[in-house]
Amino acid sequence: MRFLRTPAILVFATLAFPLVTLAACVGQAAKPGAAASPSSTPSAAATPGPATAPAPRPSSGAPSPSPSSRVLSSRVAYGWLWPNGPVPGRVTHSYPVPPVPELASISVGEHPAGSGQPAFDRMSFTFTNAFPSYRFEFTTSLVSDGSGKVIPLTGPDVLKIVFTQAQAHAADGTRSTIISQPGRPIGYQIMTDFAQAGDFEGVLTYGIGVARPVLHSNPQSAVRAYEAERITASGQHRYVVAIDIAGKPM
Repeated sequence: MRFLRTPAILVFATLAFPLVTLAACVGQAAKPGAAASPSSTPSAAATPGPATAPAPRPSSGAPSPSPSSRVLSSRVAYGWLWPNGPVPGRVTHSYPVPPVPELASISVGEHPAGSGQPAFDRMSFTFTNAFPSYRFEFTTSLVSDGSGKVIPLTGPDVLKIVFTQAQAHAADGTRSTIISQPGRPIGYQIMTDFAQAGDFEGVLTYGIGVARPVLHSNPQSAVRAYEAERITASGQHRYVVAIDIAGKPM
């Protein structure tokens, strides 16, 4: 008898359930790296700011977290809004550094519409040490912070996310801190691709390729930022920033 193995999936809450309950997300193939060490939980004061797509794939079921792994807190940091509009996509946290938050993993998942929520795709960034500050906006292209060259992404639009006081490399600069992330392209109906565009002096930049649900629509898709602090089965604190992109203008 043979069994199919599926990778572990990171799960988070959506607005349709209590904030202490996580919704299932779909992870992809991991790339090896090195794990970052945990630290104590800092206090954080947050200020919320204001082509043809591939055929959709249903989200696979995700296993429940281990009984010894639990969510300590969760919240919507930025509600369903268009970040290029009157309320910019920006969330600010204050915490002592060093050490700065290090990116440990990236995961993605598709979520169908239901319970008053639109269909959306989610990309989750999991950090050590604390929640970083971040901002996000739609752009026409993803440009490398170092060279200024355009980084090709599948999809007509790009959601650019800039994390500040954060990094994806070890303090000595010898290795990446990312232990798992999706393969490229993503190929979802909304989120089509992603890439890193910079990791230098506490500024960490990513771009998500987006298939616009309605061609030439304005505003474009709404975006939501969701945050959850959890403790792993081994007692490590992790800080998750989930970026949700809706499948239709709102």
